[in-house]
Amino acid sequence: MDIAQLITDRIIGELEKGATPWVKPWRTLKQAPGAGMPYNPASKTVYRGINHTWLSMQPYAMPWYVTFKQAQQLGGTVKAGEKGTPVVFWKIGKRETVDATGDKTTSAYALVKNYWVFNVEQCEGIEIPALPELPKPEFDQSPAVMGVVDKLALSGGLTHAGDSAYYRPSSDAIVMPPMAAFTSAANYHATLLHESVHATGHKSRLDRLTPARFGSENYAYEELVAELGAAMLCCKLGVDGDLRHADYIGSWLKALKNDKKFILSASAKAQAAMDWLTDTDEQVDSMAA
Repeated sequence: MDIAQLITDRIIGELEKGATPWVKPWRTLKQAPGAGMPYNPASKTVYRGINHTWLSMQPYAMPWYVTFKQAQQLGGTVKAGEKGTPVVFWKIGKRETVDATGDKTTSAYALVKNYWVFNVEQCEGIEIPALPELPKPEFDQSPAVMGVVDKLALSGGLTHAGDSAYYRPSSDAIVMPPMAAFTSAANYHATLLHESVHATGHKSRLDRLTPARFGSENYAYEELVAELGAAMLCCKLGVDGDLRHADYIGSWLKALKNDKKFILSASAKAQAAMDWLTDTDEQVDSMAA
């Protein structure tokens, strides 16, 4: 496995989805006072460099990571079926060369290697300190936005848990971080609208979603549809929040300047999603249609 390429591809994929993957419109427990940096409680190592960035991108509240053996050393074990996260280390090797005169020269070189770690949330039997609680939100859910969500009639419902916002087609469910994690009501509602647009693509609604590899053009296309749709909904419903990819749309359009039909198609899909969610029957112009 080319660990450098894996991490690079993942970060590029995240950037193609929106702004920097380590900046979100909600606070994470990793950012709460006392939660700390990515850390290995067995080796007492604080992860640095790319490992810090890489592990900070993982969807866990507690930033503690251990190897399979270290989990056992701490009196626990990795839960069955859990997949590890690769982290990087440098291995120094030595190379000996012989020149034309027979003189030997030894030189050092570095190799990028990796090993696998598991978040303590993927383990059982490991004692961890209590995380600081986030304060209760000082805002209520918007009736207008929640009306949009209600219109979806999600079979899997809307739940608040974890450290990521996403729509899961397989269970027809939207998952959001806890409301208290968001820095404002507007950011919460803008993010919820983004996921709601994704949900309109379910086969029981507009039947827009197709299987797409993470980071692929089809995947990015759907993200653009969701972002444009959320922007339209924010405008219609009076939500002044930070869209998850707001600073990305401009660069995306610029990068795709030679593919105008792609943009028009995404805009039309976004419009259709908004119309479905808001029971809008307004005439759209022929270019967007």
